[in-house]
Amino acid sequence: MNIYEAVKDTNSLVVLPTGLGKTIIAVLVLVDTLVSGKKVLFLAPTKPLCEQHASFIRRTTVLLDDDVAVVTGETSSPRKRDEIYKKAKVVVATPQTIENDLDTRLSLNEYGLIIFDEVHRTVGDYAYVRIIEKYRSVPDAQVLGLTASPGNDFDQVEEVVNTLGIRHIEVRNEWDNDVRPYMSHRSLQWYLIDMPAEITQVMQHIDSILQELLQDLAKYSRQATNLTPEKLSKKAIVEIQQRMQQNLRKRGGYLYHGLSVASAAMKLSHLKDMLTSQGVDAAKTYLTKLDGDTSRGAKRIQKHPLYQEIKEGIATIKNRQPKLSIAKTIIQNHLEENKDARIMVFAEYRDTVEMLLSPISLIEGVKAVHFIGQTTTATEKGMSQVEQKQTLDAFRMGTYNVLISTSIGEEGIDIPTTSLVLFYEPVPSAIRHIQRKGRTARDGYPGKVMILIMKGSRDEAYYWSSVKKEKKMYRYVYQLKDRLEGRTPLKRRRVRQSMIEDYAS
Repeated sequence: MNIYEAVKDTNSLVVLPTGLGKTIIAVLVLVDTLVSGKKVLFLAPTKPLCEQHASFIRRTTVLLDDDVAVVTGETSSPRKRDEIYKKAKVVVATPQTIENDLDTRLSLNEYGLIIFDEVHRTVGDYAYVRIIEKYRSVPDAQVLGLTASPGNDFDQVEEVVNTLGIRHIEVRNEWDNDVRPYMSHRSLQWYLIDMPAEITQVMQHIDSILQELLQDLAKYSRQATNLTPEKLSKKAIVEIQQRMQQNLRKRGGYLYHGLSVASAAMKLSHLKDMLTSQGVDAAKTYLTKLDGDTSRGAKRIQKHPLYQEIKEGIATIKNRQPKLSIAKTIIQNHLEENKDARIMVFAEYRDTVEMLLSPISLIEGVKAVHFIGQTTTATEKGMSQVEQKQTLDAFRMGTYNVLISTSIGEEGIDIPTTSLVLFYEPVPSAIRHIQRKGRTARDGYPGKVMILIMKGSRDEAYYWSSVKKEKKMYRYVYQLKDRLEGRTPLKRRRVRQSMIEDYAS
């Protein structure tokens, strides 16, 4: 109610932990708009999230079912969408669908409020950006942005605020006095796993090749001069590749050689991550892809004398999945404590999700299912939105009690009884770290978050990176809030920052 009173009459951004009522605030502001005689557009990134919001609105208001309509990419009939836009008082929609209809069948002039859920996506060329550009010309147009994680850096948070024309920010977290009494208890624990000597030996071979590649790459890019195999990141390689692409015309074709070196470094770095963070089976799967790769970068790796030793070393490793045994023990123990528990396991790659599904399904009492995105490749079939919804419904009902998910499960899933979230590996993004944690400890139910970290791998850097970025993210939000309110940071802001640091540590 405090937040609602503060945001109901102005363009606002609400930053609030997952499960603490962002949707309720949105519905209160939505009802105000309807009373004024205007319609409301409620945008969310996915169809399951749209249907979840629509169901909540129908359940908590006196609106008729036909007053609240869902429009997504599966609402393919133009005639059906025309009918919805004409009759519905509240349209809950995916932004891509609305963007496609802006110039044809949808006029934003009838809408007095647009709610942007997961508003941190309002950057770059995401559909939210074009929608707000169109909406700015509507008289008395109001926007409400909702997120648990507004951005990874100051520029991203500022871009969201500027793009939406935000004039007021309300931010809360676990330490705030008007939030703390309502927080479900959530514990966080991480497991440090010793890297087996066999994996360490293979990793050293990979680092030897990477060192040679980086020395070669430094001839073409100053950015590569200080890079080492230990500190190499995919982001750094991508930036080098982008700079080379921009300079191709100016500096001639010899940069093609540099690009192939950068490509080889990227592929080898990925193999290292697969081996050290995901396990031997994931590394073997990637080796198969690498052997079939005919690009110049791949051939550079294939011809290296150490490559055969790397393949043989991976093939003979006995401790194939050091993380898997820990994950199975955690899941088994949790179900023994609570046989009705719901568990979400997050993994970065589809190959890892599929690798985990079979052994976790063999645990007594486990009914596991995978949850992945829609994209279908030559070797992998994605899940349709219908399949995703059916899977989530079955998980809520208890047909399945372990959901093994890629990043598709990080945003917006509302399953109050999820009592354990297991990170198979850390993520370097503050947004994704917060979103993953937010899948548990909801609606009064306690929850646990457990993170598996392989010593000596990228896991350690990713974990501490996400913690550091989370602290910075809240600092950026408070800075922007102070700027909008026309004041310099006050002492209480500095005190609050110390509380953020205590919380994150």
